[in-house]
Amino acid sequence: MRKNYTVFAALSDEANVGWIWFSCPQIPTRTVVKVHHPKTGRTVFCESRKIDPNFLKLYNGKGHTLKIQNGCEALVISEWYRNALGGFATKEKVDLEITQSKCRAWGSLRASCQHPDISVRVGTRLGVLGAWLGITGLAAALLDLKNCYGVSSLSVVALVGAIFGCLACRGAKPATS
Repeated sequence: MRKNYTVFAALSDEANVGWIWFSCPQIPTRTVVKVHHPKTGRTVFCESRKIDPNFLKLYNGKGHTLKIQNGCEALVISEWYRNALGGFATKEKVDLEITQSKCRAWGSLRASCQHPDISVRVGTRLGVLGAWLGITGLAAALLDLKNCYGVSSLSVVALVGAIFGCLACRGAKPATS
Protein backbone atom coordinates (compact mmCIF):
# COMPACT_ATOMS: atom_id res chain seq x y z
CA MET A 1 0.00 0.00 0.00
CA ARG A 2 1.43 3.36 -1.03
CA LYS A 3 1.15 5.99 1.67
CA ASN A 4 2.63 9.28 2.79
CA TYR A 5 4.37 8.68 6.14
CA THR A 6 5.84 11.05 8.69
CA VAL A 7 9.30 9.64 9.44
CA PHE A 8 10.48 9.20 13.02
CA ALA A 9 13.91 8.02 14.15
CA ALA A 10 14.20 4.57 15.68
CA LEU A 11 14.88 4.37 19.41
CA SER A 12 18.61 4.23 20.15
CA ASP A 13 18.42 0.65 21.43
CA GLU A 14 16.70 -0.36 18.16
CA ALA A 15 19.11 1.32 15.75
CA ASN A 16 20.79 -1.99 14.86
CA VAL A 17 17.74 -4.24 14.57
CA GLY A 18 16.09 -5.32 11.36
CA TRP A 19 12.59 -3.90 11.74
CA ILE A 20 10.50 -0.82 11.21
CA TRP A 21 7.39 0.31 13.12
CA PHE A 22 4.11 1.36 11.47
CA SER A 23 0.35 0.85 11.88
CA CYS A 24 -0.96 1.21 8.34
CA PRO A 25 -1.24 -0.93 6.30
CA GLN A 26 -2.49 -3.62 8.65
CA ILE A 27 0.23 -6.27 8.38
CA PRO A 28 0.84 -8.81 11.16
CA THR A 29 3.80 -7.97 13.36
CA ARG A 30 7.07 -9.80 12.65
CA THR A 31 6.14 -10.24 8.99
CA VAL A 32 8.82 -9.61 6.37
CA VAL A 33 7.82 -6.57 4.33
CA LYS A 34 9.11 -4.90 1.20
CA VAL A 35 9.51 -1.12 1.50
CA HIS A 36 9.72 0.69 -1.83
CA HIS A 37 10.56 4.37 -2.23
CA PRO A 38 9.04 5.34 -5.62
CA LYS A 39 10.98 8.60 -5.84
CA THR A 40 14.40 6.90 -5.70
CA GLY A 41 13.34 3.47 -6.98
CA ARG A 42 15.09 1.79 -4.04
CA THR A 43 13.70 -1.14 -2.08
CA VAL A 44 14.55 -2.81 1.22
CA PHE A 45 13.22 -5.88 2.96
CA CYS A 46 12.82 -5.93 6.74
CA GLU A 47 10.55 -7.07 9.53
CA SER A 48 7.41 -5.16 10.43
CA ARG A 49 6.38 -4.15 13.91
CA LYS A 50 3.02 -2.62 14.76
CA ILE A 51 2.72 0.76 16.45
CA ASP A 52 0.32 0.12 19.32
CA PRO A 53 -0.55 2.10 22.49
CA ASN A 54 2.31 0.46 24.43
CA PHE A 55 4.86 1.47 21.80
CA LEU A 56 3.45 5.03 21.67
CA LYS A 57 3.73 5.30 25.45
CA LEU A 58 7.35 4.12 25.33
CA TYR A 59 8.35 6.25 22.32
CA ASN A 60 6.62 9.46 23.43
CA GLY A 61 7.89 9.04 27.00
CA LYS A 62 11.59 8.79 26.07
CA GLY A 63 12.13 12.56 26.00
CA HIS A 64 11.87 12.92 22.23
CA THR A 65 11.07 16.42 21.09
CA LEU A 66 8.96 14.99 18.27
CA LYS A 67 5.99 12.99 19.55
CA ILE A 68 3.97 10.52 17.51
CA GLN A 69 0.42 11.84 17.39
CA ASN A 70 -1.13 9.55 14.78
CA GLY A 71 0.23 6.01 14.63
CA CYS A 72 -1.34 5.38 11.22
CA GLU A 73 0.67 8.19 9.62
CA ALA A 74 3.94 7.41 11.44
CA LEU A 75 6.88 5.32 10.33
CA VAL A 76 9.62 4.65 12.89
CA ILE A 77 12.71 3.63 10.93
CA SER A 78 16.44 3.51 11.62
CA GLU A 79 19.04 5.54 9.76
CA TRP A 80 20.32 2.34 8.10
CA TYR A 81 17.02 1.77 6.28
CA ARG A 82 16.47 5.49 5.58
CA ASN A 83 19.84 5.61 3.85
CA ALA A 84 19.18 2.37 1.99
CA LEU A 85 15.95 3.86 0.63
CA GLY A 86 17.80 6.88 -0.71
CA GLY A 87 18.37 8.99 2.36
CA PHE A 88 15.70 11.11 3.98
CA ALA A 89 15.51 12.93 7.27
CA THR A 90 13.26 12.41 10.25
CA LYS A 91 10.24 14.70 10.61
CA GLU A 92 9.98 14.52 6.82
CA LYS A 93 6.88 13.35 4.95
CA VAL A 94 7.88 10.52 2.61
CA ASP A 95 5.80 8.62 0.09
CA LEU A 96 6.54 4.89 0.52
CA GLU A 97 4.94 1.63 -0.53
CA ILE A 98 4.94 -1.08 2.15
CA THR A 99 3.75 -4.56 1.17
CA GLN A 100 4.14 -8.08 2.50
CA SER A 101 6.91 -10.05 0.83
CA LYS A 102 5.33 -12.21 -1.88
CA CYS A 103 7.70 -15.14 -1.40
CA ARG A 104 8.35 -15.77 2.26
CA ALA A 105 11.71 -17.53 1.83
CA TRP A 106 13.04 -14.96 -0.65
CA GLY A 107 11.89 -12.04 1.50
CA SER A 108 13.52 -13.51 4.60
CA LEU A 109 16.77 -14.07 2.73
CA ARG A 110 16.72 -10.51 1.34
CA ALA A 111 15.89 -9.07 4.79
CA SER A 112 18.84 -10.94 6.29
CA CYS A 113 21.21 -9.67 3.59
CA GLN A 114 20.01 -6.08 4.14
CA HIS A 115 20.03 -6.26 7.94
CA PRO A 116 21.81 -3.44 9.82
CA ASP A 117 23.88 -5.91 11.85
CA ILE A 118 27.01 -7.01 9.95
CA SER A 119 27.06 -10.43 11.67
CA VAL A 120 23.58 -11.21 10.29
CA ARG A 121 24.62 -10.18 6.76
CA VAL A 122 27.89 -12.16 6.85
CA GLY A 123 26.21 -15.23 8.37
CA THR A 124 23.51 -15.23 5.71
CA ARG A 125 25.99 -14.85 2.87
CA LEU A 126 28.16 -17.66 4.26
CA GLY A 127 25.04 -19.84 4.51
CA VAL A 128 24.15 -19.14 0.87
CA LEU A 129 27.74 -19.88 -0.18
CA GLY A 130 27.68 -23.16 1.79
CA ALA A 131 24.37 -24.16 0.20
CA TRP A 132 25.74 -23.35 -3.26
CA LEU A 133 28.88 -25.43 -2.65
CA GLY A 134 26.79 -28.30 -1.28
CA ILE A 135 24.40 -28.31 -4.25
CA THR A 136 27.31 -28.11 -6.70
CA GLY A 137 29.09 -30.97 -4.92
CA LEU A 138 25.93 -33.07 -4.85
CA ALA A 139 25.33 -32.39 -8.53
CA ALA A 140 28.91 -33.47 -9.30
CA ALA A 141 28.40 -36.70 -7.37
CA LEU A 142 25.07 -37.47 -9.04
CA LEU A 143 26.20 -36.66 -12.56
CA ASP A 144 28.52 -38.95 -14.41
CA LEU A 145 31.42 -36.62 -15.20
CA LYS A 146 33.05 -39.07 -17.62
CA ASN A 147 31.39 -37.46 -20.60
CA CYS A 148 30.89 -33.95 -21.89
CA TYR A 149 27.20 -34.00 -20.93
CA GLY A 150 28.02 -34.42 -17.23
CA VAL A 151 30.55 -31.58 -17.18
CA SER A 152 28.14 -29.30 -19.07
CA SER A 153 25.30 -30.11 -16.69
CA LEU A 154 27.49 -29.46 -13.66
CA SER A 155 28.60 -26.15 -15.15
CA VAL A 156 24.97 -25.12 -15.66
CA VAL A 157 24.00 -26.12 -12.10
CA ALA A 158 26.98 -24.23 -10.67
CA LEU A 159 26.30 -21.14 -12.79
CA VAL A 160 22.58 -21.01 -11.96
CA GLY A 161 23.37 -21.50 -8.27
CA ALA A 162 25.98 -18.74 -8.36
CA ILE A 163 23.59 -16.31 -10.08
CA PHE A 164 20.82 -17.10 -7.58
CA GLY A 165 23.23 -16.66 -4.67
CA CYS A 166 24.49 -13.31 -5.97
CA LEU A 167 20.94 -12.02 -6.50
CA ALA A 168 19.84 -13.21 -3.09
CA CYS A 169 22.79 -11.69 -1.24
CA ARG A 170 22.62 -8.16 -2.62
CA GLY A 171 22.91 -5.80 0.29
CA ALA A 172 21.23 -2.46 0.82
CA LYS A 173 22.83 0.38 -1.14
CA PRO A 174 23.95 3.31 0.99
CA ALA A 175 22.59 6.74 0.12
CA THR A 176 24.84 8.84 -2.07
CA SER A 177 25.67 12.28 -0.79
